[in-house]
Amino acid sequence: MMSRDRPPPLAALASSLSDGESFLAAVAGPFRRAIRVHPRRGTPSGWGTMVQVPWSPSGLFTSDDADPGDFLDHHLGTIYAQDAASQLPVVLLDPQPGETVIDVCAAPGSKSTQIGLALGDEGLLVCCDASPPRRRVLSENLARQGVASAVVTPMPVHILAQRHPGCADAVLVDAPCSGHEQRSSKQVERMAQRQLELLEQASRLVRPCGRLVYSTCTPYVEEDEQVVAAFLASHPGWAAEACVAPGCDGDLRGAGGIRLWPQRQGSEAFFAARLRALDGDAVQCVSLNGIVPPAGVELSAWLPHTGLMCWRRGNAVFAGTAQAASCALPSEARGLLLGHGEGERFRLEPWSAQALIERGAAAVVVSHADAIRLWAGEELDLPIARPALARTASGGPLGELAGASGRWRLDIPSRMRRTGLR
Repeated sequence: MMSRDRPPPLAALASSLSDGESFLAAVAGPFRRAIRVHPRRGTPSGWGTMVQVPWSPSGLFTSDDADPGDFLDHHLGTIYAQDAASQLPVVLLDPQPGETVIDVCAAPGSKSTQIGLALGDEGLLVCCDASPPRRRVLSENLARQGVASAVVTPMPVHILAQRHPGCADAVLVDAPCSGHEQRSSKQVERMAQRQLELLEQASRLVRPCGRLVYSTCTPYVEEDEQVVAAFLASHPGWAAEACVAPGCDGDLRGAGGIRLWPQRQGSEAFFAARLRALDGDAVQCVSLNGIVPPAGVELSAWLPHTGLMCWRRGNAVFAGTAQAASCALPSEARGLLLGHGEGERFRLEPWSAQALIERGAAAVVVSHADAIRLWAGEELDLPIARPALARTASGGPLGELAGASGRWRLDIPSRMRRTGLR
């Protein structure tokens, strides 16, 4: 039982804030709704007034009654529903095309997809998660956003660090945490110990001069500033970097981290800090490069100048960055699954059709109203002579049209269809 002389951690935190009462009233939510806009899939439409998320160039606050699932933009991958605070760690990580980046707690994929889109079609994103069901959701979200640089691996982080130390330019540790619910001091301490162990394992993956972002969606100082301080105290080869982001608060210890507060920014409570591996820290850098698979098919039918590799595994055809194609790690998903079959029997996967369209594959343009009807499963009279890819006038990738006798439908499985979209 907690000592009467020791207040619960949430109350102790509130007592240290000038607006502590407002914090306690807001910490349970609800929080401002937000989305993130895909850089290559056109402009969101029909959302009404949206406000820029100050710390995220691709983030927008929406109205509280805007359910993303009601919008065609969500199903086309034009937007990704993601809390505004959740967008901050990747902004601090600043992934660059060509880099190797590891997301050690990747599922369900909000930050992984954000990293993958920043990498574009160059580099490698390694996505780790301990849960098989969560990895399946992660793989699906990467496919929905058309990320071609990712490898989803079941390899535990500590094993990955043992076998491939110093392999990454950047690592994200969005750690499991206590969230914003009331916890006992012992619960918070146990979680902080788990976080510190994970941070130590992940740090071994970073090359000299590389960077690591540690983040949580909890306000508890014990899981935030104190975890970072404990790590730095025992790792002299690392340093915290001073971070500033528009609209954000500094951390509570003046160590260079960033805080978001529900009563101030309107988001869930959040903490993030960027750490740097110092030059000269003795790390044996072990590459993730493996065997490059033999070429499978050419993408020239859709994309004459794609930078992606294509390869075949049995009846399945994949496309991805060279680094993803040759990554030595075991994987449950890798690059983009383009489709199955050969020649005239080859069938393009719906999400890969969208990925090709966003990369410039030739596509017929349909109106927003017709796109909604197609997504609902209707057949339309369209002025085309043969199956073709289709997009909306605003740039959203629909997919592949199929049909006969001038009647065309969108080739997507019934589980993806929705009626009444905006």
